Amino acid sequence: MEKKLTRRNFLAGAGFMGAVMGLGLAGCTSGSPAESAADDSLSATGEGSEAGIEWAREADVVVLGYGAAGAATAIEAADNGASVLIVEKESLPGGSMARCGGAIMGAGTRVQKELGYEDTPDDMYQWIMTCTDGACPDYIARAYADRCGANVDWLEDLSKAHTDQQLFEYARAVGGEGATSGSSGGAGCLDATGCEYEKFGFSKETAAPRTHWATAMPDNTANSGPELFLPLYEAINARAEQIESVFDTKFVRFILDEAGAVIGVEVEGQNGPENIKANKGVMLATGGFCASEEMQQKFVPEAVGKKCYMSDACQGEGILAAMAIGADLAQMSYYYPIAKAQQYHYNVQYNDVFYHWDMDDEGYMEVPEDNMAETHGGVVINDKAQVLNVWGEVIPGLYASGNDVGTNIFGKPGNYPGCGCYVSFAVCFGRIAGAEMAQA
Repeated sequence: MEKKLTRRNFLAGAGFMGAVMGLGLAGCTSGSPAESAADDSLSATGEGSEAGIEWAREADVVVLGYGAAGAATAIEAADNGASVLIVEKESLPGGSMARCGGAIMGAGTRVQKELGYEDTPDDMYQWIMTCTDGACPDYIARAYADRCGANVDWLEDLSKAHTDQQLFEYARAVGGEGATSGSSGGAGCLDATGCEYEKFGFSKETAAPRTHWATAMPDNTANSGPELFLPLYEAINARAEQIESVFDTKFVRFILDEAGAVIGVEVEGQNGPENIKANKGVMLATGGFCASEEMQQKFVPEAVGKKCYMSDACQGEGILAAMAIGADLAQMSYYYPIAKAQQYHYNVQYNDVFYHWDMDDEGYMEVPEDNMAETHGGVVINDKAQVLNVWGEVIPGLYASGNDVGTNIFGKPGNYPGCGCYVSFAVCFGRIAGAEMAQA
């Protein structure tokens, strides 16, 4: 029977494959995530029967990526009654969060109140809209500002419940520049770093202190990313009856039903290709494309050759697969340049617990001059973390947060809200997505 052409089945059909090639993906190698994802959308949606798909396993919520966004999604979904399966392509969890500096941003937090600083969601909203210079959508800034403070408290509560470590040292960092390396030297946990505040009319001393640094333990290394991620990791372990994690398993493509909704994913692990059914939704949290030279050349050539401290597993396959089913993109040419050489130092006791890269035996990672923090581009989401297609319509069943998202709280290259904002953004929309999918 002849089908009427609609926006949705156009995207699922061969017409969209031509559109993808027109965007410059024709240069992808055979079998690339984008090409494979488009091929699969054709076969899964053709006469569109789910009955023709062989499912190896299923869960209410399938999470692609076990970093900040993925972990926050999994915990929130489980706490709202959903079963969760996390799919991680590396052999260990953590993603970029587990090797970040160790900060999370928030306004109106328990730490701020204890240390005598008044801060509000409205103040955070105004700051995000100011420093991003219009690049951050109003609805993203509002949703983030309203939740970021409670998310810092939530992470601290997880730490109290599931670890024997104090997440934050309740003191304001002292010494200005000397406080930029987190908990190093017992500098405290709260400061205002990571932004060129002067360009917005005030200094670090007059800026609201919103950067919360986790305490590095037990040897007080400079960077406390592993300690910041630990509460999420232990909270997931404590929810083993609801959350399952699989490792060394690559995401290949999304599987759609006849109406264009995401109903599952194809992955490839030790058992070869498998289809996983998602009863309530799929979370895209694969870490962005900061380590993909091919995607840098296509979208942000200025970043080619720049060393990035973020995970070398961030190859952009999630974004490409989302493009192949019609997802819209934003800020693909944006990245965060850093002129100074960087040295990161992590506690090596976490090396067999969390994923790591480019570190020596003592936990040091060197990043040369003229480097970058990360790329900022990715898919477009709404305030419920749902991914939107190129016509601004929701792609049913698909959610995203973290570095896979382009409609984020970051502005033009060099305009950065402050240290800890990326982790904070990932956790915020991860929790939103987890609750939304669980209640679907």
